[in-house]
Order: sequence, then structure tokens, then C-alpha cells
Amino acid sequence: MAIFPTDNAPEQPIDIQAWTEEATVAISSMTISQPGEVPGTSVSLHIPLDTHPAPHASLATTPARQSTPLKRKEPLRRDSLKRREALLRGKEGSRRRQRWENDRLLTNPHAEPPSPADWEIRPTHRVQHVPYYLAPLWDAGLKRQAVDRKAASAHAKSGARTVAKNPVDAGVVPKELRDKMKKARGAKGLLYDLEVEVREFVRRVDEQCVGAWDEEDTAGEEEEDEEIVFVGRDGRMRDMDVEKEMMVFETEEGDQSGRFARWLVHHIGTYYGLRTWSVTRGVPAMREAYIGVRERERGKGRERRCTLPLPLPLWGLV
Repeated sequence: MAIFPTDNAPEQPIDIQAWTEEATVAISSMTISQPGEVPGTSVSLHIPLDTHPAPHASLATTPARQSTPLKRKEPLRRDSLKRREALLRGKEGSRRRQRWENDRLLTNPHAEPPSPADWEIRPTHRVQHVPYYLAPLWDAGLKRQAVDRKAASAHAKSGARTVAKNPVDAGVVPKELRDKMKKARGAKGLLYDLEVEVREFVRRVDEQCVGAWDEEDTAGEEEEDEEIVFVGRDGRMRDMDVEKEMMVFETEEGDQSGRFARWLVHHIGTYYGLRTWSVTRGVPAMREAYIGVRERERGKGRERRCTLPLPLPLWGLV
């Protein structure tokens, strides 16, 4: 089967220039007018916010019944200062109202409103103006008071301590003794034996001092400190020997355990307010540890002081 091509009619070329001229003439001859408003296309709405329209009356098929007119409630606003204040005050007689009135001193008859002087910026403490010529004396007095307060606080701290590194007052446990007794538990028995003798010595000295001071008439002291002369009620003079020292411990000079025992004697004497010393005597050499009553100067003569009240046992504190 043979296929023969179809011959189409030749297309004529379009004259662009002629077409443009025709379109220009047609457009220039046209007139465009603004369209008028179409009625009924826009509606303006006005909605009152505070007014509420009455409900439409419905056609009643039944006879109307008598009803009590009710007052319409005022709509609640979102927020207002009046409502806030009412909430803060609370109801009459409530706890909130009582607290609100107390905070503002409404029930206090002596309450006074603040004066302009209350709003001034000034110190709340009392200001004491000192004249210029008294300033040096004032500074010296303040410095003296500060020194006295510092000394009093230091004395209170030292008196309250029961353990000290280098105790100088009686009744204070040496810190070195406490540390060593913790490590050497076996030495507590030795400390107990030595302290029993020291406490017995202190008790005897106290009894002798009290017996001597109870006498009414005192003739005077002799030159030697060992003897004190008293005059009794019967007028007779008698001598009283006051024990002033005692040997507590004795051992050979080179004994290592003796050194520790003498060291305990010295700490015990310091704790009870006594003076302690050690001497070497005899052949072979023996080392002796002594305790004695302290003496102090008063006026021209010397006076022995009675020992302090017995503190707690040292062996029970370490």
C-alpha cells in the first residue's frame, strides 16, 4: 500500500506591523468608565456591648402565667481596682479582714500618721555630737573601753577552757598530759596513786590554815616561815607548825620510768596550784620530786595562802 503525502495549502505570512497599527487604533477608540456602586453590597454593623436586647416574645399558645420579676445581675468585669481591693480586704469579721486592719493600724487608737521627718534619710541609731576640744579625750575613752572588753573576753575564754597547752591557772588540764595519757593507758594507775597523795596533802594544808585563822588574837609571826605564833582566848601563846612541802615520789636518778613519774608530779602540782621541784640526794644518787604551797609577796612581809578548793580529780578527766 502506497502512502502519498498530502499537500497543505501554503500559509501566508502575518504582517506584524499592520496588525500592530490596527490594534492601536482599536484601543484608542475605546472609552473606559468607572463602574458605579452596586446597592446592597456593604452593610455596617453596630453592636452595643453594655446593652442586652430583650428576648423576643414567642407566640404563646397557652395563657401567660404570673411570674415574679427578677433583677438582672450586673455582668462581671474581667478586672478592676475596686474588685481587687475588695478581695484584699475580705469579708467583714473574717481573718483576712482582721489582718488587713491590723496591717494598717485601723483599730489602734494611738497610731499616728507618718510625718515628713520620717521620710528623711538619716541614721537610725542615736548620734552623739562631741565638741572638737573633747575629741582627744573621747577617743582615749573609747580605746580604753575597747581594751577592757577585749581583756574581759580573753579572760572568759581562758577561764572556760578545761584543757590548755601551757596552763598557768589551777584546775586546767594540760593538753600534753591528756595526749600522753591517751597513748599510755597503763599509766593511769600511777597517776591515780600520785594524785591521791597530793589531794591528801592539800586537804591537810587547808585544815591547818582554817584552824590557824579561827584564832581571835594573833601575836605575830617569827622570823622563820616554818613557825607561826598565835595567842588563844586564854592568853596563852602556842606554836603551830604548818606543813608547807612534801616529797611525793623518789627513784634512782637514771631510771626511765622515774622520769615519767616526776613529769606526772609536776603536772599534778600545776593542776592543784602548787609549786613543784626535783632534787638529787644521797649516794647512790636518788631523784626526789616535791610539792609545796606557793608563797606570794604582800607588803613588807610574806604570807602563805591557803590552797584553792579541790577541783575534780585529774585522773578522771584525762
